[in-house]
Amino acid sequence: MQNLSDVLKTLKQKYSKIEETDLVNVIKQIADDDDVRSFWATHEKELRPDAFQLKMMDLHEFVQQKKRIASGDKSLYPGYYPQLEIEKGYPHVRYVANEKTKKALQQADNLTVYKMPKAIRDADLQTIALDNGRSMAVTEIVNILTKLLSNDGSYIQGLYLSGEFGVGKTYLMGALANALAANNISVMLLHFPSFAVDLKQTIGKNNSMRETLINQAKNTSVLILDDLGAENLSMWIRDDILGVILEYRMQNELTTFITSNFDMNEMEKYLSETRDDRDPGKAARLMQRVKFLTKFMVVSGKNRRLEN
Repeated sequence: MQNLSDVLKTLKQKYSKIEETDLVNVIKQIADDDDVRSFWATHEKELRPDAFQLKMMDLHEFVQQKKRIASGDKSLYPGYYPQLEIEKGYPHVRYVANEKTKKALQQADNLTVYKMPKAIRDADLQTIALDNGRSMAVTEIVNILTKLLSNDGSYIQGLYLSGEFGVGKTYLMGALANALAANNISVMLLHFPSFAVDLKQTIGKNNSMRETLINQAKNTSVLILDDLGAENLSMWIRDDILGVILEYRMQNELTTFITSNFDMNEMEKYLSETRDDRDPGKAARLMQRVKFLTKFMVVSGKNRRLEN
């Protein structure tokens, strides 16, 4: 196999009379690239004699895409960078995810979002305004996140965020969920009223789907139940869905978060009266699980939904 310098010398001589052509410019750009030279030197014995001629445009693509990425221009595959590898004796361009893309892919693998708005799916702890109404909640969230990332095996209690409409409870939980998923911790963020409605619709139709959703909520490393108390409460939702999920998570000491417009006393009263019955005892038992799993915290401030 000829080395790259010999190949380039031959090609330059062949096209010396048409130096201004695009082909000569392509050859020059490839010849000047350090990564191409290094690749050729490493794989010289493996490359076929016609490797350069047949794969010249692949090499040119590699050089051009590197330049576009370095200059900040849009590349062929945004979020990925080109690498040269050898395939059956010829150079081949493979695109590899950059660190930001790897993190996003990892986050997608670890995050389940159920019926949440796009703004919440894109929430970021770094962009949260630390006003008086939620600075304590943010501090607690960061502390819990730090503990979860240390992963020493001990039980880590979550938060019960209570507050008026639009003060940012859900956004805080979305930001936490994204941070956890990006750090390879499985998390499920679900809008509980929508979850309850969808589960009702599976009755008699799709039991396997219902069991899959419930099991995922039971077993995920971190569960966030958003807007608890806004659903149309029935005995079945309270006892067979919410109760089963919280009981399992309490018994297995799995970190859980809840957001609600109700404080804990209001939540207990709400849970005691379904459209089917009135049972303060069941509500009290359920709240014992809530209190084991979460620490109560108020989030206050202006209604950011109306502001937006």
